[in-house]
Amino acid sequence: MQNSATQCYVLFAWLVLFSSSLRVSRAVQDYTGTNQTLQLEALKTSMLEYLGMDRPPPSRGKSSYQELIRIYRQYQNMRRNMQSFQSGSSFLLHTTVRPLNSQQNGPESVTQWFRAVFHRESQITDEFLLAQAQLQLQRTLDNNFDQPLCNQKILVRIHITSHSYMKKILNSKKFKSRGHNVTVDVTFAVNRWLVKTSDALLIVDVGFVRNKEGETEPTPQICLELKLMDGKVRKARSTYGESFEEDSYCGRRSLSVSFEEIGWSDWIVAPAGYTMYFCDGSCPHNYKPASMHTQIKSRLHRLTKGATPRPCCVPADYEPMILMHYDSRGKLKLTSFNDLIVTKCHCA
Repeated sequence: MQNSATQCYVLFAWLVLFSSSLRVSRAVQDYTGTNQTLQLEALKTSMLEYLGMDRPPPSRGKSSYQELIRIYRQYQNMRRNMQSFQSGSSFLLHTTVRPLNSQQNGPESVTQWFRAVFHRESQITDEFLLAQAQLQLQRTLDNNFDQPLCNQKILVRIHITSHSYMKKILNSKKFKSRGHNVTVDVTFAVNRWLVKTSDALLIVDVGFVRNKEGETEPTPQICLELKLMDGKVRKARSTYGESFEEDSYCGRRSLSVSFEEIGWSDWIVAPAGYTMYFCDGSCPHNYKPASMHTQIKSRLHRLTKGATPRPCCVPADYEPMILMHYDSRGKLKLTSFNDLIVTKCHCA
């Protein structure tokens, strides 16, 4: 039991680190034109004020593993709910399920394994980003076998294959059930398959633990539902931001912070890092005007030969950031910064 708990803690910590793609090798990366120390102090002070704290909370006893898992699931759900499903695409992958050899667990129980092999569909291209992946298990109705799945212990293992070898990327016992059906969230593992590898096959093993003298489990139906969001907008933003780093026109400039390297990792659980974008650069006449007022302001600046101010480069749109952290009382909680990350700049 102790070894299992230790492994769970390690797995949870690894998931938190993996879930944040914002982690950087230095506490602050370059942002041309402004003192980095002042930027960092402004950021830290503003975040603490927003959280209603004068200083980082003192180190206290950490939450239990169960509490960490509960809050982290809420953290994932909040991040998922904030994503806009612009494409509205959903794929349901079906496959043939075949039984594997049963595994003896002890003198009284046995695990009956089934295998489903899913193929990478050609419709799932790099233009889409995975929002959610759910494994759906449906047991074939059998008059001789009426035990609902929710009363059973179910094991799920997910592997990827490449050049004749198989690597396990998930070993989960978490699921939600309804009668004879079970839905397992496998977003983390499927995202690794789609993004980190070029492998064509995803192998899913499902094991039903039953009494040795119990009825043989009928072969279930297993399918994989993928919910996708359009990745074109995100890619366009990324390209846009990089292109304006090469000139002086209005565009996004980045400031990236690692919470670990600034000494905040003891009270901020997720994400591990954060990238805030600034709007900076000149606003030539009629360049990315925010409104008709901006166009008039720019024209007046030209007519007065600089006697009146020209438009300034300012944020046009934001995306939220969810912070999983301990408060001043040592309680683990979630806080949403709805207008913190700049996604677009314009002249106003």
